[in-house]
Amino acid sequence: MRILCFLFGLLFYITAAARQPQQGVAIKKNGQSFQLYIDGVQTYIKGVGGTNALGVASASGANAFRTWSGSVESVKSDLKLAAANNMYILQGISMTKDSASYFDENYKNKVRANVRELVQAYKDEPRILAWALGNEIELGNANIGAAWLFVEELAQLIKSMDKRHLVITVIAHNESALDSIARLAPSLDFVGINSYGSIVSIAGMVNRSDYKGAFMVTEWGPTGFWEVPKTTWGAPLEQTSEEKRQVYEQRYNNYILANKRCLGSFVFLWGQKQERTPTWFSMFLEKNVKGLPLKGEKTPMVEAMQRVWNQKEPPQTAPVIRAMRINKQTASDNIRIRAGEAILGEVDATDREQRKFTYVWEILKEATVLGFGGSYEPRPERYGKAVTTDGGQIKTSVGEAGNYRLFVYVLDNTGFASTVNIPFQVF
Repeated sequence: MRILCFLFGLLFYITAAARQPQQGVAIKKNGQSFQLYIDGVQTYIKGVGGTNALGVASASGANAFRTWSGSVESVKSDLKLAAANNMYILQGISMTKDSASYFDENYKNKVRANVRELVQAYKDEPRILAWALGNEIELGNANIGAAWLFVEELAQLIKSMDKRHLVITVIAHNESALDSIARLAPSLDFVGINSYGSIVSIAGMVNRSDYKGAFMVTEWGPTGFWEVPKTTWGAPLEQTSEEKRQVYEQRYNNYILANKRCLGSFVFLWGQKQERTPTWFSMFLEKNVKGLPLKGEKTPMVEAMQRVWNQKEPPQTAPVIRAMRINKQTASDNIRIRAGEAILGEVDATDREQRKFTYVWEILKEATVLGFGGSYEPRPERYGKAVTTDGGQIKTSVGEAGNYRLFVYVLDNTGFASTVNIPFQVF
Protein backbone atom coordinates (compact mmCIF):
# COMPACT_ATOMS: atom_id res chain seq x y z
CA MET A 1 0.00 0.00 0.00
CA ARG A 2 2.82 2.38 0.88
CA ILE A 3 4.47 1.72 -2.48
CA LEU A 4 1.17 2.34 -4.26
CA CYS A 5 0.64 5.62 -2.37
CA PHE A 6 4.22 6.62 -3.16
CA LEU A 7 3.68 5.92 -6.87
CA PHE A 8 0.41 7.89 -6.90
CA GLY A 9 2.16 10.77 -5.12
CA LEU A 10 5.05 10.68 -7.55
CA LEU A 11 2.66 10.64 -10.51
CA PHE A 12 0.77 13.61 -9.06
CA TYR A 13 4.02 15.53 -8.52
CA ILE A 14 5.23 14.84 -12.07
CA THR A 15 1.86 15.82 -13.54
CA ALA A 16 1.70 19.01 -11.48
CA ALA A 17 5.27 19.91 -12.39
CA ALA A 18 4.51 19.41 -16.06
CA ARG A 19 1.62 21.82 -15.76
CA GLN A 20 3.83 24.54 -14.27
CA PRO A 21 5.11 27.12 -16.75
CA GLN A 22 8.75 26.66 -17.69
CA GLN A 23 10.86 29.44 -16.26
CA GLY A 24 13.38 31.28 -18.38
CA VAL A 25 14.10 31.70 -22.08
CA ALA A 26 14.58 28.68 -24.34
CA ILE A 27 14.74 27.66 -28.00
CA LYS A 28 13.05 24.53 -29.29
CA LYS A 29 13.70 22.89 -32.64
CA ASN A 30 10.89 21.29 -34.61
CA GLY A 31 12.18 19.72 -37.82
CA GLN A 32 13.92 22.57 -39.66
CA SER A 33 12.10 25.25 -37.64
CA PHE A 34 13.06 26.98 -34.40
CA GLN A 35 10.76 28.62 -31.85
CA LEU A 36 11.55 30.90 -28.93
CA TYR A 37 9.83 30.36 -25.57
CA ILE A 38 9.74 32.80 -22.67
CA ASP A 39 8.52 31.22 -19.43
CA GLY A 40 6.94 28.44 -21.46
CA VAL A 41 5.08 30.75 -23.86
CA GLN A 42 6.03 30.68 -27.53
CA THR A 43 7.10 34.22 -28.43
CA TYR A 44 8.04 35.76 -31.76
CA ILE A 45 10.20 38.84 -31.31
CA LYS A 46 8.84 42.02 -32.89
CA GLY A 47 11.61 44.33 -31.80
CA VAL A 48 12.92 47.85 -32.28
CA GLY A 49 16.46 49.16 -32.14
CA GLY A 50 16.85 51.76 -29.39
CA THR A 51 14.74 53.17 -26.59
CA ASN A 52 13.01 56.06 -28.37
CA ALA A 53 9.20 56.32 -28.34
CA LEU A 54 8.66 52.90 -26.78
CA GLY A 55 5.04 53.78 -26.08
CA VAL A 56 4.51 54.15 -29.82
CA ALA A 57 6.39 50.90 -30.43
CA SER A 58 4.32 48.93 -27.93
CA ALA A 59 1.04 50.38 -29.23
CA SER A 60 2.19 49.47 -32.75
CA GLY A 61 2.70 45.80 -31.89
CA ALA A 62 6.35 45.62 -30.77
CA ASN A 63 7.30 43.42 -27.82
CA ALA A 64 11.05 44.03 -27.41
CA PHE A 65 13.83 46.56 -27.83
CA ARG A 66 17.55 46.24 -28.34
CA THR A 67 20.46 48.04 -26.69
CA TRP A 68 24.11 47.87 -27.78
CA SER A 69 25.83 48.31 -24.42
CA GLY A 70 25.02 49.11 -20.83
CA SER A 71 26.08 49.61 -17.24
CA VAL A 72 24.28 48.40 -14.14
CA GLU A 73 22.65 51.82 -13.81
CA SER A 74 21.63 52.18 -17.47
CA VAL A 75 20.16 48.67 -17.55
CA LYS A 76 18.17 49.50 -14.42
CA SER A 77 16.71 52.50 -16.24
CA ASP A 78 15.98 50.47 -19.38
CA LEU A 79 14.21 47.80 -17.32
CA LYS A 80 11.81 50.45 -16.07
CA LEU A 81 11.06 51.34 -19.69
CA ALA A 82 10.57 47.67 -20.52
CA ALA A 83 8.14 47.16 -17.64
CA ALA A 84 6.20 50.33 -18.45
CA ASN A 85 5.74 49.23 -22.06
CA ASN A 86 5.42 45.45 -21.52
CA MET A 87 8.55 44.70 -23.56
CA TYR A 88 11.67 42.53 -23.38
CA ILE A 89 15.28 43.68 -23.76
CA LEU A 90 18.04 42.24 -25.92
CA GLN A 91 20.82 43.60 -23.73
CA GLY A 92 24.07 44.44 -25.47
CA ILE A 93 27.54 44.09 -23.96
CA SER A 94 30.09 46.25 -25.74
CA MET A 95 33.16 44.62 -27.34
CA THR A 96 35.80 46.13 -29.58
CA LYS A 97 36.35 45.64 -33.31
CA ASP A 98 40.13 45.99 -32.82
CA SER A 99 41.82 42.61 -33.22
CA ALA A 100 44.84 43.58 -31.09
CA SER A 101 42.63 43.89 -28.01
CA TYR A 102 41.83 40.17 -28.11
CA PHE A 103 45.49 39.49 -27.26
CA ASP A 104 45.46 42.10 -24.46
CA GLU A 105 44.66 40.63 -21.05
CA ASN A 106 44.03 44.08 -19.55
CA TYR A 107 41.26 44.71 -22.09
CA LYS A 108 39.80 41.23 -21.68
CA ASN A 109 39.83 41.52 -17.89
CA LYS A 110 37.79 44.74 -18.15
CA VAL A 111 35.21 42.98 -20.34
CA ARG A 112 35.11 39.98 -17.99
CA ALA A 113 34.52 42.28 -15.03
CA ASN A 114 31.75 44.13 -16.90
CA VAL A 115 30.08 40.85 -17.81
CA ARG A 116 30.23 39.55 -14.24
CA GLU A 117 28.80 42.78 -12.84
CA LEU A 118 25.90 42.94 -15.30
CA VAL A 119 24.99 39.28 -15.13
CA GLN A 120 25.20 39.09 -11.34
CA ALA A 121 22.90 42.10 -11.07
CA TYR A 122 20.28 40.92 -13.56
CA LYS A 123 20.57 37.14 -13.93
CA ASP A 124 17.01 36.67 -12.64
CA GLU A 125 15.40 39.63 -14.41
CA PRO A 126 12.34 38.42 -16.39
CA ARG A 127 12.37 41.42 -18.80
CA ILE A 128 15.78 40.50 -20.23
CA LEU A 129 15.62 38.22 -23.26
CA ALA A 130 19.30 37.56 -23.89
CA TRP A 131 22.81 38.93 -23.47
CA ALA A 132 24.34 40.09 -26.77
CA LEU A 133 28.15 39.91 -26.77
CA GLY A 134 29.44 42.62 -29.10
CA ASN A 135 28.02 44.11 -32.28
CA GLU A 136 29.73 43.27 -35.58
CA ILE A 137 33.12 42.72 -33.92
CA GLU A 138 34.28 41.06 -37.13
CA LEU A 139 34.19 44.37 -38.99
CA GLY A 140 37.54 46.05 -39.37
CA ASN A 141 40.08 43.37 -38.51
CA ALA A 142 38.62 41.35 -35.65
CA ASN A 143 37.25 38.35 -37.61
CA ILE A 144 39.93 36.20 -36.00
CA GLY A 145 40.02 33.07 -33.90
CA ALA A 146 41.14 34.90 -30.76
CA ALA A 147 38.05 37.12 -30.85
CA TRP A 148 35.60 34.27 -31.30
CA LEU A 149 37.33 32.18 -28.63
CA PHE A 150 36.90 35.10 -26.24
CA VAL A 151 33.21 35.27 -27.16
CA GLU A 152 32.98 31.57 -26.33
CA GLU A 153 34.75 32.13 -23.00
CA LEU A 154 32.30 34.91 -22.11
CA ALA A 155 29.32 32.80 -23.16
CA GLN A 156 30.45 30.03 -20.83
CA LEU A 157 31.02 32.56 -18.05
CA ILE A 158 27.48 33.93 -18.41
CA LYS A 159 25.96 30.45 -18.51
CA SER A 160 27.81 29.51 -15.31
CA MET A 161 26.10 32.44 -13.55
CA ASP A 162 22.76 32.80 -15.33
CA LYS A 163 20.38 29.89 -15.92
CA ARG A 164 17.49 32.03 -17.15
CA HIS A 165 18.71 33.99 -20.17
CA LEU A 166 20.18 33.14 -23.54
CA VAL A 167 23.58 34.32 -24.83
CA ILE A 168 24.31 35.48 -28.38
CA THR A 169 26.70 37.53 -30.45
CA VAL A 170 25.72 39.90 -33.26
CA ILE A 171 27.46 39.94 -36.64
CA ALA A 172 27.05 41.73 -39.93
CA HIS A 173 25.81 39.86 -43.02
CA ASN A 174 28.98 37.75 -43.06
CA GLU A 175 29.16 34.05 -43.92
CA SER A 176 32.76 33.61 -42.77
CA ALA A 177 31.86 34.99 -39.33
CA LEU A 178 29.02 32.46 -39.10
CA ASP A 179 31.44 29.68 -40.00
CA SER A 180 33.85 30.86 -37.30
CA ILE A 181 31.08 30.95 -34.70
CA ALA A 182 30.03 27.41 -35.59
CA ARG A 183 33.58 26.19 -34.96
CA LEU A 184 34.81 28.41 -32.14
CA ALA A 185 31.76 29.63 -30.17
CA PRO A 186 29.38 26.65 -29.87
CA SER A 187 28.00 27.77 -26.49
CA LEU A 188 26.01 30.59 -28.08
CA ASP A 189 22.26 29.94 -28.09
CA PHE A 190 21.62 31.74 -31.38
CA VAL A 191 23.24 34.38 -33.58
CA GLY A 192 22.08 37.92 -34.32
CA ILE A 193 22.63 39.10 -37.90
CA ASN A 194 22.51 42.73 -39.04
CA SER A 195 21.41 42.88 -42.67
CA TYR A 196 20.13 45.73 -44.85
CA GLY A 197 19.94 45.50 -48.65
CA SER A 198 21.60 42.07 -48.49
CA ILE A 199 18.72 40.67 -46.43
CA VAL A 200 17.26 39.33 -49.68
CA SER A 201 20.04 36.69 -49.61
CA ILE A 202 20.11 36.03 -45.85
CA ALA A 203 18.44 32.61 -46.10
CA GLY A 204 20.99 31.34 -48.61
CA MET A 205 23.88 32.76 -46.62
CA VAL A 206 22.76 31.13 -43.37
CA ASN A 207 21.92 27.80 -45.02
CA ARG A 208 25.29 27.62 -46.83
CA SER A 209 27.26 28.32 -43.68
CA ASP A 210 28.53 25.78 -41.16
CA TYR A 211 26.17 27.28 -38.57
CA LYS A 212 23.06 25.11 -38.08
CA GLY A 213 21.20 26.90 -35.29
CA ALA A 214 18.58 29.62 -35.03
CA PHE A 215 19.19 33.29 -35.78
CA MET A 216 17.55 36.66 -35.31
CA VAL A 217 17.80 39.70 -37.58
CA THR A 218 19.11 42.16 -35.01
CA GLU A 219 19.30 45.16 -37.35
CA TRP A 220 17.54 45.69 -40.65
CA GLY A 221 15.89 48.51 -42.54
CA PRO A 222 16.57 50.58 -45.66
CA THR A 223 19.22 49.85 -48.24
CA GLY A 224 22.52 51.02 -46.76
CA PHE A 225 24.62 53.89 -48.08
CA TRP A 226 27.29 51.32 -49.02
CA GLU A 227 24.77 49.43 -51.19
CA VAL A 228 23.25 52.18 -53.37
CA PRO A 229 24.33 54.02 -56.55
CA LYS A 230 26.42 57.18 -56.10
CA THR A 231 26.87 60.44 -57.93
CA THR A 232 30.03 61.03 -59.94
CA TRP A 233 31.48 62.83 -56.89
CA GLY A 234 30.68 59.92 -54.58
CA ALA A 235 27.46 61.01 -52.84
CA PRO A 236 25.22 57.97 -52.13
CA LEU A 237 21.62 58.25 -53.35
CA GLU A 238 19.17 57.84 -50.47
CA GLN A 239 15.77 56.21 -51.00
CA THR A 240 12.68 58.34 -50.46
CA SER A 241 10.76 57.52 -47.30
CA GLU A 242 8.02 55.98 -49.47
CA GLU A 243 10.56 53.68 -51.12
CA LYS A 244 11.82 52.77 -47.65
CA ARG A 245 8.28 52.01 -46.48
CA GLN A 246 7.86 49.55 -49.32
CA VAL A 247 11.15 47.76 -48.71
CA TYR A 248 10.53 47.57 -44.94
CA GLU A 249 7.26 45.75 -45.59
CA GLN A 250 8.70 43.50 -48.30
CA ARG A 251 11.80 42.60 -46.31
CA TYR A 252 9.88 41.83 -43.15
CA ASN A 253 7.27 39.63 -44.82
CA ASN A 254 9.54 37.87 -47.33
CA TYR A 255 12.87 37.46 -45.52
CA ILE A 256 12.16 37.61 -41.78
CA LEU A 257 8.65 36.33 -41.10
CA ALA A 258 8.91 33.64 -43.80
CA ASN A 259 12.20 32.17 -42.51
CA LYS A 260 11.59 29.27 -40.12
CA ARG A 261 15.08 29.50 -38.59
CA CYS A 262 14.46 33.16 -37.70
CA LEU A 263 13.19 33.94 -34.18
CA GLY A 264 12.22 37.53 -34.96
CA SER A 265 13.92 40.85 -35.54
CA PHE A 266 14.81 44.35 -34.35
CA VAL A 267 14.04 47.06 -36.89
CA PHE A 268 16.57 49.90 -37.20
CA LEU A 269 16.44 52.65 -36.09
CA TRP A 270 13.42 53.31 -33.91
CA GLY A 271 14.68 56.81 -33.34
CA GLN A 272 16.90 59.32 -35.15
CA LYS A 273 20.61 59.46 -35.87
CA GLN A 274 23.01 61.12 -38.24
CA GLU A 275 24.65 58.52 -40.48
CA ARG A 276 25.60 60.03 -43.85
CA THR A 277 22.34 62.01 -43.57
CA PRO A 278 20.00 62.80 -40.67
CA THR A 279 17.29 60.68 -42.32
CA TRP A 280 18.98 57.58 -43.77
CA PHE A 281 18.24 55.10 -40.98
CA SER A 282 15.93 57.31 -38.90
CA MET A 283 12.35 56.11 -38.41
CA PHE A 284 11.56 59.38 -36.63
CA LEU A 285 12.52 62.91 -37.57
CA GLU A 286 14.81 65.13 -35.56
CA LYS A 287 13.62 67.43 -32.82
CA ASN A 288 15.16 70.35 -30.96
CA VAL A 289 17.48 71.23 -33.86
CA LYS A 290 18.03 74.97 -33.91
CA GLY A 291 16.23 76.64 -36.79
CA LEU A 292 14.45 73.44 -37.89
CA PRO A 293 10.71 73.22 -37.04
CA LEU A 294 10.54 69.45 -36.64
CA LYS A 295 9.20 67.65 -33.57
CA GLY A 296 10.30 64.04 -33.92
CA GLU A 297 7.50 63.08 -36.32
CA LYS A 298 6.92 59.45 -37.34
CA THR A 299 8.02 58.45 -40.84
CA PRO A 300 6.33 56.03 -43.27
CA MET A 301 8.62 53.30 -41.92
CA VAL A 302 6.70 53.43 -38.62
CA GLU A 303 3.52 53.00 -40.65
CA ALA A 304 5.14 50.00 -42.35
CA MET A 305 5.88 48.28 -39.05
CA GLN A 306 2.37 48.93 -37.74
CA ARG A 307 1.09 47.20 -40.87
CA VAL A 308 3.36 44.13 -40.79
CA TRP A 309 3.38 43.57 -37.04
CA ASN A 310 -0.41 43.62 -36.85
CA GLN A 311 -1.11 42.33 -40.38
CA LYS A 312 -3.77 44.99 -40.91
CA GLU A 313 -4.06 48.55 -42.13
CA PRO A 314 -3.08 51.24 -39.60
CA PRO A 315 -5.68 53.91 -38.80
CA GLN A 316 -3.45 56.78 -39.99
CA THR A 317 -0.85 56.81 -42.78
CA ALA A 318 2.02 59.07 -43.78
CA PRO A 319 2.34 61.34 -46.82
CA VAL A 320 3.43 59.54 -50.00
CA ILE A 321 6.33 61.18 -51.84
CA ARG A 322 6.20 60.31 -55.53
CA ALA A 323 9.18 62.29 -56.82
CA MET A 324 11.58 65.17 -56.21
CA ARG A 325 13.51 67.27 -58.70
CA ILE A 326 16.02 70.08 -58.77
CA ASN A 327 15.79 72.20 -61.91
CA LYS A 328 13.70 69.40 -63.48
CA GLN A 329 16.43 66.81 -62.82
CA THR A 330 16.36 63.79 -60.52
CA ALA A 331 19.00 62.56 -58.07
CA SER A 332 20.50 60.14 -60.59
CA ASP A 333 21.22 62.96 -63.06
CA ASN A 334 24.41 64.09 -61.24
CA ILE A 335 23.09 67.63 -60.80
CA ARG A 336 25.75 70.37 -61.08
CA ILE A 337 24.86 74.03 -60.63
CA ARG A 338 26.93 77.19 -61.01
CA ALA A 339 27.46 79.24 -57.87
CA GLY A 340 24.64 81.74 -57.53
CA GLU A 341 22.50 80.08 -60.19
CA ALA A 342 18.78 79.75 -59.40
CA ILE A 343 17.71 76.45 -57.86
CA LEU A 344 14.11 75.27 -58.24
CA GLY A 345 13.26 72.44 -55.85
CA GLU A 346 10.00 70.54 -56.42
CA VAL A 347 8.40 67.62 -54.62
CA ASP A 348 5.29 65.66 -55.60
CA ALA A 349 3.46 64.27 -52.57
CA THR A 350 -0.03 62.90 -51.88
CA ASP A 351 -1.93 61.71 -48.83
CA ARG A 352 -4.49 58.92 -48.45
CA GLU A 353 -6.40 60.97 -45.89
CA GLN A 354 -6.28 64.14 -48.02
CA ARG A 355 -4.49 66.14 -45.34
CA LYS A 356 -3.03 69.58 -46.00
CA PHE A 357 0.78 69.49 -46.00
CA THR A 358 3.47 71.70 -44.55
CA TYR A 359 6.83 71.56 -46.37
CA VAL A 360 10.11 72.19 -44.57
CA TRP A 361 13.24 72.66 -46.73
CA GLU A 362 16.91 72.85 -45.87
CA ILE A 363 20.24 72.60 -47.66
CA LEU A 364 23.01 70.68 -45.88
CA LYS A 365 26.62 70.34 -46.89
CA GLU A 366 27.55 66.78 -47.79
CA ALA A 367 28.81 64.88 -44.72
CA THR A 368 32.59 64.66 -44.59
CA VAL A 369 33.21 63.62 -40.97
CA LEU A 370 32.09 60.01 -41.21
CA GLY A 371 31.66 57.29 -38.61
CA PHE A 372 32.48 53.60 -38.96
CA GLY A 373 30.17 50.73 -38.12
CA GLY A 374 27.50 53.08 -36.84
CA SER A 375 29.75 55.26 -34.69
CA TYR A 376 29.03 58.93 -34.03
CA GLU A 377 28.82 61.45 -36.87
CA PRO A 378 28.16 65.17 -36.44
CA ARG A 379 25.20 66.68 -38.26
CA PRO A 380 26.44 68.38 -41.46
CA GLU A 381 26.46 72.17 -41.57
CA ARG A 382 23.34 73.85 -42.92
CA TYR A 383 23.66 76.35 -45.76
CA GLY A 384 21.43 79.34 -45.13
CA LYS A 385 18.20 78.89 -43.20
CA ALA A 386 15.50 76.24 -43.20
CA VAL A 387 12.40 77.43 -45.07
CA THR A 388 8.75 76.45 -44.54
CA THR A 389 6.27 76.58 -47.44
CA ASP A 390 2.63 75.68 -48.01
CA GLY A 391 3.34 74.24 -51.47
CA GLY A 392 5.78 71.72 -52.90
CA GLN A 393 8.23 74.20 -54.45
CA ILE A 394 11.16 76.31 -53.31
CA LYS A 395 13.38 78.78 -55.16
CA THR A 396 16.83 79.35 -53.74
CA SER A 397 20.54 79.46 -54.66
CA VAL A 398 23.96 78.55 -53.27
CA GLY A 399 26.84 80.95 -53.65
CA GLU A 400 29.72 78.72 -52.52
CA ALA A 401 31.29 75.83 -54.43
CA GLY A 402 30.94 72.45 -52.79
CA ASN A 403 28.81 69.33 -52.40
CA TYR A 404 25.32 69.72 -50.93
CA ARG A 405 21.92 68.07 -50.47
CA LEU A 406 18.50 69.67 -50.66
CA PHE A 407 16.15 68.06 -48.12
CA VAL A 408 12.39 68.38 -47.88
CA TYR A 409 10.24 67.18 -45.00
CA VAL A 410 6.54 66.79 -45.86
CA LEU A 411 4.41 67.06 -42.71
CA ASP A 412 0.74 66.06 -42.61
CA ASN A 413 0.31 67.71 -39.18
CA THR A 414 -1.03 64.52 -37.58
CA GLY A 415 2.35 63.30 -36.33
CA PHE A 416 3.54 61.73 -39.61
CA ALA A 417 6.09 63.15 -42.03
CA SER A 418 7.87 61.94 -45.16
CA THR A 419 11.33 62.82 -46.41
CA VAL A 420 13.45 62.96 -49.55
CA ASN A 421 16.73 64.59 -50.52
CA ILE A 422 18.81 65.15 -53.64
CA PRO A 423 22.59 65.63 -53.69
CA PHE A 424 23.95 68.34 -55.97
CA GLN A 425 27.29 69.95 -56.69
CA VAL A 426 28.01 73.66 -56.93
CA PHE A 427 30.97 74.83 -59.04
